[in-house]
Amino acid sequence: MGNRPEVAVILAAGMGTRLKSVFSDRPKGFVEIGGEGLIARSIRLLKARGIRRIVIVSGHMGSAYEALARETQGVEVVENSEFATTGSMASLACALGHVEEDFLLLESDLFYEERALDALLEDDVPDILLASGPTGATDEVWIEAPGGFLRAMSKDPSELEEVSGELVGIVRISRPLAQCMADAYRRFVEDKGHGQMAYETDALVEAAAQRPVALRLVPDLLWGEVDYEHHYLRVRDEVWPRWAEGQGPPAATAIGSENGAGK
Repeated sequence: MGNRPEVAVILAAGMGTRLKSVFSDRPKGFVEIGGEGLIARSIRLLKARGIRRIVIVSGHMGSAYEALARETQGVEVVENSEFATTGSMASLACALGHVEEDFLLLESDLFYEERALDALLEDDVPDILLASGPTGATDEVWIEAPGGFLRAMSKDPSELEEVSGELVGIVRISRPLAQCMADAYRRFVEDKGHGQMAYETDALVEAAAQRPVALRLVPDLLWGEVDYEHHYLRVRDEVWPRWAEGQGPPAATAIGSENGAGK
């Protein structure tokens, strides 16, 4: 097996404007599902799998994450001071100045089955994008991965030549891939004059043209992003109860394993 990541980066700088009608008093990572905050749950699951260092990129209501880091061993916070005017790749770029090794990248507003992490960590491939089957959650990002390797992503599936899965928001990233993404961000800022670049649909797709990013599909994965009120209700009332009852099948399927994308 290749170098198994021992570091995770969690992007948590977003303003959560689409959830303010429900949770105006906390950042999205502190939304509770089943009595546990989303980011606290991710930290717990990551540590149980040998992740020794977790870097949270904060922005909106960053003091909440700073307090969490003071109370949690192995957790540190890096601030994206320009969170209100930049995109998710700017937040990742803030973390890359503090992370020199391979890492897992996660979004802060996710609830997911534990096997989502296992599918990426228990693999020989250094650069892997996690995907699920269709969730019907709305606001999905679809992945095009011919032969099991990332080529494109879009919220409009008609823009893709094929749909290989739905983006989950968890990626295994090697240091060389991170450098490709950082270079893509630098070129973007130089060209556009601002930092409103997405880490996934923009930077990761551009970097994948230089360094192959394998797709790992878990078609029946139980997961949800909490970006809107109806996302929260779906996770609370549908996803979490199914997870709690142990109804999620254990098997995972790799797309492109015959091409070296799987184990």
